[in-house]
Amino acid sequence: MIYKNILGKDFKKKDEAYKYFRKKINEFDTRSHIVMTEETPVRQSDMKQLEKDYGSISDRATAKKSSFSDYQWCVEYLEKPFPSLALGIIENSKIEAFNARNLFKCFGPGTFNLNKNLEEALRYEIRPQIEEYRKMYRNSHICAHCHYQFPAQELEVDHVYPFAKIKKEFLKLYGKEFIMNCLYKEGAVHRLDDLSPDEEVYPDSPREAWFDFHKERATYQMLCKNGKEGLPGCHPSKRMGRKIKFKALSGNKSPKM
Repeated sequence: MIYKNILGKDFKKKDEAYKYFRKKINEFDTRSHIVMTEETPVRQSDMKQLEKDYGSISDRATAKKSSFSDYQWCVEYLEKPFPSLALGIIENSKIEAFNARNLFKCFGPGTFNLNKNLEEALRYEIRPQIEEYRKMYRNSHICAHCHYQFPAQELEVDHVYPFAKIKKEFLKLYGKEFIMNCLYKEGAVHRLDDLSPDEEVYPDSPREAWFDFHKERATYQMLCKNGKEGLPGCHPSKRMGRKIKFKALSGNKSPKM
């Protein structure tokens, strides 16, 4: 499929179109927010055209329970989870940041997915644990599966006991509906409430409960993002459910270089 007229260009793949869109967003210069005009790197008319051709504004309105009758597109500077520029909508002097892949079918699914919001929040809250393990591992750069040595930035922290199982156990214990109701948006990311809705029933906040629950069960390993000699990386292979296979490379010793 050809995705036509994406800020004046045509693309064969969604990821290519999104990469170009993000490149243009990053050309904005602000530490607050900028409302798009016809002179900015991405124009109001560009966004209106994207809405017309690929937008899911009805999904967005339903998800937010808003008519969006009077809004403008903007770019907002966000400090968290890291300094970045985000696509935003300004309405009634309030700004909300969005992931363009959730709004436009030329970049992604073009829809809101509550399960993905939950997944995002759960993974965000355990980032300190992931980074702690990464720091502990910083002097050892061996992939746990293929046993080749890689630069630190080429290795990814991976759950030995699957994250999906830890999540399933947590949601079964606390109730998925309850946890879903504890989600809120902070900047462009979703998070869990850090206050308990009922301290007698839930002495810990949902955020604390998940953090501790995950910490007690999680074990980690480091897997390579990209394999040697053109082989697929062990981390993406595992995520896609592929059986990891290795071919013999000449002259290798442990640790493999």
